[in-house]
Amino acid sequence: MDPAKQLYDLQTLDLRIAADAARLEAERSKIQEPAEVRQARSAAKAAEQQLEGLQKQLRASEQEAAAINVKKTAVHAKLYGGAVTVPRELAALEAEEGALAKSVSQLEDRELELMAKVEDAEKLIAGAAAELQGQLARWQSEGSAAVEHIGELESELRQLQAERAEQAAQVSPANLALYERLRPRKANRPVALVENNMCGGCRVSLPSGDVHRARGADPPHLCDNCGRVLYVK
Repeated sequence: MDPAKQLYDLQTLDLRIAADAARLEAERSKIQEPAEVRQARSAAKAAEQQLEGLQKQLRASEQEAAAINVKKTAVHAKLYGGAVTVPRELAALEAEEGALAKSVSQLEDRELELMAKVEDAEKLIAGAAAELQGQLARWQSEGSAAVEHIGELESELRQLQAERAEQAAQVSPANLALYERLRPRKANRPVALVENNMCGGCRVSLPSGDVHRARGADPPHLCDNCGRVLYVK
């Protein structure tokens, strides 16, 4: 058999193996947690933490307001209970009650703001949770299909690799060494098909003498321009 054809057939198998290996890697990546799921989970967690912080602030404000109300009630009772009759002391109690009432009012305004923010945070959590569930469902769907594809690709790769081993065994050691040496230097395409007297690798027109010498040559004839093995059908 034409040595160049043997190497060309080997290259065809190697390219198919490389393509399937790339597809296999892509399918395997689908069964790993994708970035979209991690981002959605992170967004949901951040929304929950924001809500927890707001609820904590709201509880603290409510507790502070309750404590001030207790103190305000005590001042009010003292002010109007009749036990204090000195005008200056009564004026001080009245001023204290007013200051306490103002503090309570400010805290109540603060509580209204916090309750509005809590409501917004709850809506944000609902949206983040829906997005997370959607991403998880999409990942599960893609992952199930990927598992099936992985099995098919692994089976196909095993068959191609067996064919590759059989094909390589038919190539002389010297020609196989030449092929393997050229592969990394020629982007896994060390063999160029000659069509219309043109090298399929570098697209340079070949002298008719080179085309004639390349046909069935052993060792294979190389392109003077790109250094690839020339295969003439």
